[in-house]
Parts: sequence; structure tokens; C-alpha cells
Amino acid sequence: MKKIGAHRSGCGVALAILLIVASLSGCGSQVGGTSAAGEVDVRQLAVGNYSTDPLDVRVSYHHGTASGKALALARLADHVVIGADVDPKFSHNVLALSLESSTATLASVLASAARPVLDANGLMFGYSAAASSRPLPSSVRSDRSGNFNPFNGAQSDPEATVFNVTVLQFPDQQRAQAAADQMEAADFAVADDENVHVTLAKQPTAKAHWRPGVPSMAATMPYGQYVVNVYVAQPDPDQEGLRGLAEQVFATQLPLLDQAPALSPHEIFRLDYDPDAMLRRTLHPRDDYRPHPISEATHTPRGHLHYADDQATWKQLLDDNGVDRISTASYGGLLFRARDSEAAAKLWSGIDRTTGDPAEAPAKVPDTSCSAVPTEKTGVLRFAYDVAESATVYICTLHYDRYVARVASPQLSDAQQKAAAQYALLANSRYM
Repeated sequence: MKKIGAHRSGCGVALAILLIVASLSGCGSQVGGTSAAGEVDVRQLAVGNYSTDPLDVRVSYHHGTASGKALALARLADHVVIGADVDPKFSHNVLALSLESSTATLASVLASAARPVLDANGLMFGYSAAASSRPLPSSVRSDRSGNFNPFNGAQSDPEATVFNVTVLQFPDQQRAQAAADQMEAADFAVADDENVHVTLAKQPTAKAHWRPGVPSMAATMPYGQYVVNVYVAQPDPDQEGLRGLAEQVFATQLPLLDQAPALSPHEIFRLDYDPDAMLRRTLHPRDDYRPHPISEATHTPRGHLHYADDQATWKQLLDDNGVDRISTASYGGLLFRARDSEAAAKLWSGIDRTTGDPAEAPAKVPDTSCSAVPTEKTGVLRFAYDVAESATVYICTLHYDRYVARVASPQLSDAQQKAAAQYALLANSRYM
């Protein structure tokens, strides 16, 4: 059995620019197990060199600081609001970003003047997400002025209503309080002759400011060991409207943090790498495990939806079918756990209706469909295949018991083998 050492794979980069460029490696393994009555004999499926043994049978995970932080970031993503949590009108998620204690990463979302405060107070990690009532313009102009950058420097549609939430964890409440105060002071001082202090009646511990005539507002507040920074903008420079939206975002975000108590360094070191045994059931070609908050992780629906291309459609599918866990494996598969097998069948059918042009499904693999989709429409599945110049990617979707899985590849034959291997893995996982 191969032992896994701690490894860090690019944590803290926006999904929009994250691409994994290592080559796909097969993990030659014989298809094990036997078929139950009425089931396909998975030993006969054409799985190529893909392993059909559960991940924990092939490798073991060793806790480490870097891998622990990756798991902590995935956990925090599960507890940061998506647009629909605040209001259904925020149907476009325009940023999902893991933050580490480095100015290079923090420069993507925070004003230059505020960033030194964070490392000075021992920032451990953070997460930033933004949503909009309209999509970002297809041609965006980057803002590198050093001011607050709620969308990784991109400019939003001036006719849109938008918000950004950045949640940061510090070692203790005292440093979180100091960081919140200093962040607000530094941001305010950027234009202290124009900015005006604003009080949020529903969150009196928050400190907010805006510039009269400018249709945006920023607010920062400590919350235990967390600091929550909220930015809101709308087409009109209406102070009361901005204040009300900021209060609404805080009111939605804070209860989620109550469900995710701040972690001590020791707790980060001991986080469960595979909650509910999802990764062991997910196609994973490599013979090692490298935690990553997006490409090698298990999420709740909220955490997964941060990375969905069509958030409204996917949220409806997940909600309707009682999906409670989603896992992703680099170069492998994407796995959903539905309420029961009947719900999984409905989820599979619903997903099938969202895909592109039909393609040939793998032989002898039940309940599997494949389609050809534009590369830019693969969403989080972009981590499931080797980066290629191909404009088309083949995605195969299947269901087994209460699980629905998706695999992808620029080559149809490879996608078919992955689907067969994923089906066999789900069957084998019941007995191994």
C-alpha cells in the first residue's frame, strides 16, 4: 500500500484561472468483486487501465499542515454564502477564491491598504465569494488601482446589483478584532476626505463606509475568530439601499459560520479527508491523494455550487433530489450522493437534459449517457481531464444506487473507459 505524504497543489487560486496541467496517469488494476443478482458483472467492463478499487484500499492518507489547510479551505467554502442564499436575483456567481496568508492572493479581492493588516495579525486562511444579478461582461476591464477588488480585479456590469463576502480566520478573537478595526481604518483612509462612516443597525459591531455619489459600500466586522468583510454595489448611489443589502448579506452569512466553529492549528491537522466515504467511491486514477479545496475534496451542495457554471439550474437539481455530498478527484470523477436510488435516477435524468450533443455511451454500462460539450462549459469537471487544445470535451454521466457520477475527457473512448471504471468502482465499493 502506498503511503501519501503531505502535498499542496495550488490552493488559493480563483476557479476561473485554475487549470491542472499534469498528465493523466492510469492506475492499472484488475476489476475485482462479483456481481449481485440482477447486476452487471463489472469484471467484464472495458475500463482500460483505470483502477476500480476504492481509494482507501490503494493508498493511505497522512495528515500534514499543507493538506490540512486545503481541507480547512474546502470546509470554509461550504459555509460561505452563495447568491441564492441572500436573494434569488443573485443568480450569477462571479467569484470563488481560496485565500492564503499571502499578499499575492489577497490582492485579488482586498484593497492594497488593508492587506498588510492581515499578515500582521496572523491570518490563517480565508475564502471569498461574489454574486451578481447579471453576468460579468464578456469583455471585462481589469481594475489594478489598488482599491477594493470584489471580482478578482474584473469590472462588473454597472446595471447589476452585486455583493462580495470575504471570510477570514485568525488565531484568536483578539487578533480578529484588531484585524477588523485596522482593515476598516486602512480602507477608509484611502479617501478619508470623501468617505463617510455608516452604521448598520442590524449589525452594530460592523464598521462600514461609503463615498456619497458612489453606488457601493464596504463593511467589516469581527465574529469570534472570523472577520467578515462585505462589499455591495447597485446601479444607484442610494445609501439606504446599500445599507439594507449589506445588512441582508451579514444576516445570511453569520449563521453559516455558527455551523463551522473556527479551527485551531491542531484541528486543522486532524480534519477528516473523506467525510461520508465519498472519495473512496470517486474515480481516482492516481495512486496518491493530494487534498485541494476544489479538485480533490468533498463538499456540501453550497460548497460545490460556488463553482457551478449555471448555479440556478444546478441548485434546483441538487435540492429536488436531496443531494447532500459531492466529491471531486483530479483527472477522475465528480460524484453526487442523492437522497436514495430513486432520487439518483431523477438527478441523472435531470443532468442529462442539461448536456450537449449526444455521444455514444460505453458498452454494457447501465444507466449511462455521454455527450459532447464545449470545453468552456465543463465547469468543475475541467479538473477531470488532461488540459488539451480540443474545443470539445466528452462527458459521461451515470448512476448507481444513490450515486450519480460524471467523468470527462477530450477523447470519447477515454471518457467511456472512465465511465465503465466509475460504475465498477461504485459496485465494488459496496463490498470492499
